[in-house]
Order: sequence, then structure tokens, then C-alpha cells
Amino acid sequence: MKIAIRKTGMIMFTLLLFASVLAGCSSGNNSDNGTAPANTPANTPTEAPADNQGDENKPAAEEPKGDPITLRVELFDRNNTPAGAPPITDNFMTQFIQKNFGDPNNIKVEFVTVPRSQEVDKLNVLMAANQAPDIAYTYDQPTVQKYVKDGGLTDLGPLIEQFGPNLKKTMGDELLSYGIFDGKQYTVPAKRVLTAQMTTFIREDWLKELNLPLPETTEQFYETLKAFKEKKPGKSGDNVIPYGYIDYFHMHALQYSFWEWDKISQEDLYANAEWLMPGNKEAYRFLNKLYNEGLIDPDFPLQMNKDTQQFQKDLINGRVGAATPNTNEPVYMGYYTELKKADPNASLALIDPFTDANGKHPKPVYSPNGMYILVPKASKNAEAAVKYLDWMSQPENIITLQNGTEGETYKMENGLPYTLDNDLVNQTLYNYFDYCIILNGKYVSNTDEKLNIEANASDPAFKDFTVESIEKGMSDGIVKPRVLTPIESEIKYATTLDAKNDEIMVKVVTAKTADFDKVYDKEVQDYMKIGGQEVMDEKRKAFKSENP
Repeated sequence: MKIAIRKTGMIMFTLLLFASVLAGCSSGNNSDNGTAPANTPANTPTEAPADNQGDENKPAAEEPKGDPITLRVELFDRNNTPAGAPPITDNFMTQFIQKNFGDPNNIKVEFVTVPRSQEVDKLNVLMAANQAPDIAYTYDQPTVQKYVKDGGLTDLGPLIEQFGPNLKKTMGDELLSYGIFDGKQYTVPAKRVLTAQMTTFIREDWLKELNLPLPETTEQFYETLKAFKEKKPGKSGDNVIPYGYIDYFHMHALQYSFWEWDKISQEDLYANAEWLMPGNKEAYRFLNKLYNEGLIDPDFPLQMNKDTQQFQKDLINGRVGAATPNTNEPVYMGYYTELKKADPNASLALIDPFTDANGKHPKPVYSPNGMYILVPKASKNAEAAVKYLDWMSQPENIITLQNGTEGETYKMENGLPYTLDNDLVNQTLYNYFDYCIILNGKYVSNTDEKLNIEANASDPAFKDFTVESIEKGMSDGIVKPRVLTPIESEIKYATTLDAKNDEIMVKVVTAKTADFDKVYDKEVQDYMKIGGQEVMDEKRKAFKSENP
């Protein structure tokens, strides 16, 4: 069985996005008024579905009785608060949540910060000590499966039936099924409005300065990086970083382009350790070549999964020539704006250069579910937690949590919120997605899926960039097969193997050229010995069982 690779042009990419969102809405349906104070409820957009605006879908707030309960909610600390902005635990978003959800329900909402780069380790410690927030989350499925196995999670199914009509409407039954483990609704999966994972950009102004074309193949990309190194000295004497943002996750577009897809079955794609995939060794040989020729960030081992801010600083300071971040990240994280402020002539072009033997550009794309939202068994506030997620699912609250205050940080046109260009936006919306945790991507409609796509390109200054970023991030996209059987060995070894992935990457990429094969083979052998083989064998068994 060969892998089917989707070639997505502008029309197909839109259809695929429609399909992914519709799949999450099959049951019927992760960022006000301009004269209103900052903490008043947002006005419902004119487009929002009328059947979700009436009182019949909104559980009535209970009359306050006695002392308020405290609902503790996890909040990623990305260490990216702009200078002069209020703290992430006491700002416009948290105040809006408290006034419009907490106060009417006699609930004090308290945000518990967890470093983004250490979220699994930190959550494991909190869960083990029965000190985790009432609402926690993680992107790591084996971590969720471990908590399920240990009896550490609350079955949210009955509570969603009773207190979550808006949550069910926004998520849909099919998407909610991704949160079912052992037959129970132990998590609420966030909805991915867009499924593109990563897109490569390059400094277009540098290309023009050096009279170079946009690179369209891997070899052209390599030659361009060499030209950047040789002819762009950078500011203040600093050497340029031709290719930045180097880590295990964001190298997958490059990695997939080296895989020998005619030798890879669906079972292989699901079960194989990536280190054993046909062609994977050559992908890392290429990265090793880039490293030894000074074409990637020499300090990437110090920053990988620890400090994403340094990459942004290097880009803004004119040191980075190309990178493969999350799709549209330069826009939604705001650093494209900062680059333009630092250098008005700077321009980023989107490229899709990593090319396989068949001339295609295979890259991973997401399934419809995002992170897993969960309520620990030790929590005494599961009902309040579901009510909070349900409140968050109402269209008018989604608009505010993702866009701020109408007239101050966004304007509504034709049912779409358009982000304004001002300092308040930069200090309010730089991490909106951490407050509207039920969604990965901007979302405005339960009925018109095209609007959801357009909403993610609603910044007029970068609309074309966003659309093209999504298009290229979806082109030839590949989704790994879904297998429902819990993989016990993966639950057992996930943390160890994830750490080993990072360790292997650093060692093989930074190895001397002559030592590459020896280092790669030894490290992969060690990976298989410490659990990789056991996980791969169990995955093959599970795949065969579900696909006889």
C-alpha cells in the first residue's frame, strides 16, 4: 500500500480546510462595541448563527450562594510578554473572563502558569502531587493515555450533556470523539480551524539584493543559504544565520522530502520509528551538512524547545535568512510586524522548496483535533470547568477572546473581525490563543466555514501572506493514520523517547562529517533498545488489528 499525497492548489486547499472543519461539526455544530469599556461583553457578530444566540442554548447563571469557588485554569507562559504589557495572569483577557463568566457564576477564575517549553514535565509533577489546575491541557496523547490508565481524569461526558450545549455545538460529535479514551469522554479536544502545520519563509529583500530567485527545490535552497552566508554579513558585525528555527518538530517538512514514499505503507507511517524510515538518514545527513558549513544556527542545541524568543530577536535584528516555523506564525505571533518596524524594507516570501524524488513537497498536516483539555480526577470543580468551556464556546465570547474589543483592537466588516494596527493590539492579542483554549485558529461561525478560513487572514497588512502560508502549508500534506487502540508501551516510554529524539537530533546534526554514519547508527540503535522497538512492534499489532 503506497501513501497518497494530496496536491493542494488554492482551490483544493480551501476544500480541504472546509472538510476538516465540517468534520468537527457533524453533529450540527489554540489571538464589543467600540464605545464599550474594555471589560464589557463583546457584541455578537452580525454573521453569528441566530440559533446560537438565544437563551435556550445558554445555561442560566446560578444565583451566587455563599463564598465563591476558585476555578484554577492552566495558562502557558511563553515568556513573550511585550514591554509595557500587563502580566498574562491579570490583563484584558483575564479580566473579561472574570467579569463575564466568573462574577455571574460566583466563581473566581485563577490562572496557573506553566512554562510552554516544559508543559508535559510540569503537568506530570502537578498531577502526581494532586495539585494540577481544575482545567489542564496538553498536546501529548501518550501523556493523556497515561493519566487515563492511572485513573487520574474525570469523565466529562455526563457533565457535557448537562452543562455543555454550546461546547457540543461548536465542537461537534466527531471532533469530541478524539477525546474519548476507554469509552469515556476524558478530554475535550480543541478544534483545529486550520490543519497546516508549518511553512517556510525566506527574506525576499535579501534575494532581490543578491539578484537571486525564490528557491523552488532543495538544492536551490541550499545554494541560496550559501549565498546568504557569503554575502550578507549582518548587523554590527554579527554573522547571519542563513536557516534558523532548528528543532525536531519543525524539520519535518525537510525530513519528509527525503523519505522514499514508494517504500512506505500506511502501517509504516503509523508504526515505524521515524529514525528507521527509508530516506530519513539522508535527511539528517543534509542537516549535518548545513551545520558543518555554517548554514544553520550553531546555537540551536541551546535554544531547541527552550528559547523560541532568541529566534525572533535574531530575525528582527536582521540575522535570519530563512526558517520553517508554524504556519502563519510570523503574523499571529507578531514578529513580522516587529521586523517591519525594525527594517521597513524587510520582506518575507513564502516558499515550499523541499522536494522529494517525485517532485512533490510532502509535509505533515494536523488531524482535526488540537490539544487535549482535561479535568483531573482530584478536582472538585469539574462542573464549573465544563460551564467555563461552554461559556467560552459561545460565539460572542469567542470573538472577544480572539480579537479583543471592537473599535479598539479590531473592526467588524461583513461578519469578520479585522485586526487593527496599533500598540494596544500588540499588548493585548499577542497570545490570545492561550485564553480561547477550545480553538486552534481564529473561528467566527458555526455555519459558514469559509468565514473561518477568511478570519485567519483578516489582518489587512498580511492577508495575502496568511493565505499563501496556509496554502503552502497544506500542499502535498500528509495525515498519519488514526488508530484507536491505546499503545501501552508508548504510554510507558513516551517521555524517554521524546527526549531521545532531541538528543539524537543534536548529536547527528552536530557530528563531524566523517563520523555521521557511526553516530547516527549508534544513536538509533540506542533509541530502539530503550523502548523504540517495543513501541513499534505494539503499534504494528494495533494497526493490523484495526485494519485486517
